[in-house]
Formats: sequence, structure tokens, C-alpha cells
Amino acid sequence: MKSKESEYKELFLIEAKDQIEELDKLFVELEKDQSNQDAIDGIFRITHTLKGNAMGLGLDGVSELSHAMEDVMIAIRNKQITLSKKLFEILFRANDKLTQVVRALETNQKVSYLGIKTSLSIFLKNELDKGAPAAPKEEEIDHQEEETTKQEGQAQVMFSDVIQIPVKKMDDLLNEVGQLIIERDRLIAFSQDIGLATAEFERLKRISSNLQYSIMNARMIQVGFLFNKFHRVVRDAAAIEVKNVALVLKGTEIEIDRNVLKVISDSLVHLVRNAVSHGIEPEAKRVENGKPPEGSITLDARYERDRVIIVVKDDGAGIDHEVIRKKIVQKGMVADAVAKDLTKDEVLRYIFESGFSNSDKVNEISGRGVGMDVVKKAVESIGGQVRIETEVGTGTTVNLHVPSSLALKGTLLFDVGGQEYAMALSYTEAVVTIARSEIYKLSGGLMAKYQDEAISIVFLKDILEMKSLDELGQRGSLQKSFELSTDDDDFNVIIVSYMGQTTGVIVDKVLQQKEIIEKPLAKPINKTKLLSGTTILGSGNVCPVIDIAALTDLIHLKVLQSK
Repeated sequence: MKSKESEYKELFLIEAKDQIEELDKLFVELEKDQSNQDAIDGIFRITHTLKGNAMGLGLDGVSELSHAMEDVMIAIRNKQITLSKKLFEILFRANDKLTQVVRALETNQKVSYLGIKTSLSIFLKNELDKGAPAAPKEEEIDHQEEETTKQEGQAQVMFSDVIQIPVKKMDDLLNEVGQLIIERDRLIAFSQDIGLATAEFERLKRISSNLQYSIMNARMIQVGFLFNKFHRVVRDAAAIEVKNVALVLKGTEIEIDRNVLKVISDSLVHLVRNAVSHGIEPEAKRVENGKPPEGSITLDARYERDRVIIVVKDDGAGIDHEVIRKKIVQKGMVADAVAKDLTKDEVLRYIFESGFSNSDKVNEISGRGVGMDVVKKAVESIGGQVRIETEVGTGTTVNLHVPSSLALKGTLLFDVGGQEYAMALSYTEAVVTIARSEIYKLSGGLMAKYQDEAISIVFLKDILEMKSLDELGQRGSLQKSFELSTDDDDFNVIIVSYMGQTTGVIVDKVLQQKEIIEKPLAKPINKTKLLSGTTILGSGNVCPVIDIAALTDLIHLKVLQSK
């Protein structure tokens, strides 16, 4: 059992992290508009609250540093000192140090904060010594704060309608419900085998499903929770690059699984920083090209079926795909003869390959290419996709297609060689039948027409029966099942789409659509490229989940190598 003291500390940490993030946002707003009295009052209230809460728990580092920041804000609020570039530099550094001090409470690390605290105190003393009237006493500050918070007549004791629950508790609860769903499906399958009416289980299905979705909804948060962190990210990146950049937030009310946001947060930081560094042009160049002097970066979110699309858009210089085409040849990523035949979209996909960079300079912020492979891997790790649109002189838009929840995954079940497999519905475009006569060989692979376009065809059985994926390099390795088929054979083909590449995957039998709870692969098979995880079906059988992103990459690479 946790002690009351540790529970209070845990609640303090949850609130303090949100308060410090809000401070970052308010400091950025105040820096842009130094007459913003609401921002000044907001910063004062937060630092005052942080100080009081930390003192009550004996957290000296937080209370002393927030007290020093509060003293500065009191002087600003009372017009005793004026805002300046130097003061903002100190305040931003103080908030960064405050972040470190708060995080250290979880790790029990020691963080030195006396330096920045002294800087704040000395700066304040020097400014006040210029002749401004003395600051009000501590008792007066508390009185001012009390008067500020009184509205709702007299101050009242109130309880929040929100309770704080650690994410791990929610994850554990959802895992237990997942096991309940598996047992429910197993019980229903067993009842069918012995001839019982499945209608008897309808109420159980409804209650267990409602419970599952209720817990999933409890894990959902608005994307604004993440988007609001980027005011400081853009501000710092623009300061380094000496550029004038505004951040626009849209779709902040869209809800998404907290764990999805956690996975893609670093990716968004990469994208936003790169947009500032390599996308937005210097002010003089923008004016010269007839653009507003201030560049714009937009973070947006919207629903699309069972997915959420996170958008990072800039109105900068855009990406010249012909420049990328030359660079991938120079770097030896593609032969010159192959590069010449690549479409614009195929060329742009190389931006997401490891080792590619389109930056001509090295500083604290990389060019658009550096880290883009990290973005791709992170998004794909949760069954998502990255798509890029760009126009030279107009700007670039990166779309992250991610699931709204990691708890349930919509899949298509199918059979290959007597084993059931699943693949994410988010990659699936259609299920069709293709005659053998419609498939033809091309180099080491197979091709067919789908909606008047040539697409790659692969017998999944050929890949699953390989002892190692290195066998893909052997000529004819992807044509074995085709050679063994007869002229009048028809094939069940699942059409999948990933990163603009459409592929036809031939399976023995398509079974059904099903929402599954996917579990990560256990060691030592967790490094298998072709599988993203497994699930347990109602029959009790283990069902591997095919990683369509990895499969498409493998086939695409094979096609390029054979050209």
C-alpha cells in the first residue's frame, strides 16, 4: 500500500507537469505580446500555486525556484521592472530548470538549481535598485491572490469532478478485459462445437464489449494535450534559426489514445523542428517571393474512419524531388538508371530511409531528412503510415495516419497453409479474385493489373516458407507457387496499400473481419521482420499478425533490385 505522502507527491507531480507546460505556453505568448496582462497574471498564479503546493510537501527545490520566479512576476505585474530580451532568456532557462527539478522527484536525482535562482534574484535586485518602488510584502501577495481567485461571491470549498489515475493502472485493467474477451470468444466457440445456441451469450457479449469500450474511452485524451507543447518547440527552433514563425493549432478537440500520442510525440518534434529549419525560408527571402514575412506551421488533426490523421504543414520552400533524385544516386541508395524511372512519390519516399539527409548545413536542428526514418519507424510500430505532399515554393505537408486506439485493432483474418493469420484493415483496400492468366512474370517477381494500374503480386506462402528472408535475393523465389499452379486456377487476393505502393497478397482463403487485441512478439521471434505481433482467437489458437509495412518494403526492394 502506498503511503498518503507518496500519493500526495504523485498527485503533485501530475499537476506540476501540466502547470510547467502551461508556463512555457504563457511565456511564449508574453514574449510575442509584452502587453498581455492575462499571460502575466496566469504566470504569476501558476508560480504562486507551485510554490505553495511544493512548500506543503517539503519539496524545497521546486518551492524555492518557483518562489524566485514568482518574485520576478510580482515586480512585472506591479510595473516595477520592464520585460526585456535578457529577462525572457532567464525566465525560459528558469522554467527549463524547474522542469528538471520536478522530473528529478521521480528519479531521485540531484539537480542543481541555485545558479538560475541566483540569476533571477540578482537580475530582480539590479532592476529594482534603479529606483522603482518596493515590492509588496508576502502577506500582501497572498491577499492579492485571494482577491484574484474570488468570483463563483465568497471563497468556497470545492471538489474536482476529475480523478487522477496512473496510466499503468488503466493499461493493466484493459489487459484484464482483453483476457475476458478472449475467454468469452473461446466459450462461444466451444458452445457452437457442442451444439448450444449462441444467442444465449448475446447479453454477455454486449456487457463485455461495453466494458471494453468504456475503458478504452477512459484512455482517450484530446490531441491538444500534445499540440500545446509545441509553442515552446517552435519558439526555440525559430530563435536558433533567426526566423519569424507562427504556430497554428487546429483539431485540438480530436480524441486519441494517450499511448498513441506518447509513441508519436518525438516524431512530431522532429517534423516541426525540421519544418522550421529546412522548410520556412528566412524573412527577407519570403518577402522577396511575395510571401508574408512570418512563416506558418500548422498542427492539425481529424478523424478518417477508425483512424486519426495528424498533420504537420508548413508554408515554406517545399521539397524539390529532382534534388532528392540526385542525392539518392550520389549516396548510392539507387542506381542512376533506376532513379531516372522513379515517380515523384517514389523519390520522396527515400526521405524516410535511414541515412538520408537533405540538409546542407549542420546545427542544433537538422535538415528535413535527418530523423525522418525515426518518424517512419515510430508511426509504423503502431500500425500507422506516413504520407508526404510537397510543392516547391508553396510548402510541405506530412500526414501521419495513426490508429485512434492501440487497444483494439481492426483486422482481416485469412488462412495460408492451414494456419490463420491477420493483417490490419487500415492497409486493406479490397479483396478480389484474380485468374492465373491475369498474372505475368516480371524479372524476379509477379505483376497484375488492378484498376488499370500494374501492381506487384506476391504469394504469401512463398515468403512464409522461406527459412530466411535472405532467400528473397534468389531468382524465382517469389514465383514458386505460381509455377506450381495450373492455367485454370483462380486466386484469392487481398489488395493492400502502403506508402503509395499497392500490392496484391495471395492467400489460400479469406475468413472474416475481426477486432483483435494484438500482443507484441515474445523473444526470440520479436525481431522477425514479417510479423508485428500475435493475438489469441476464440478457438484458443495463436494467430500471427502480418506486418504489411515490412512486407511491402521487402517486395518493393526486390522489384527495384531486379530492374
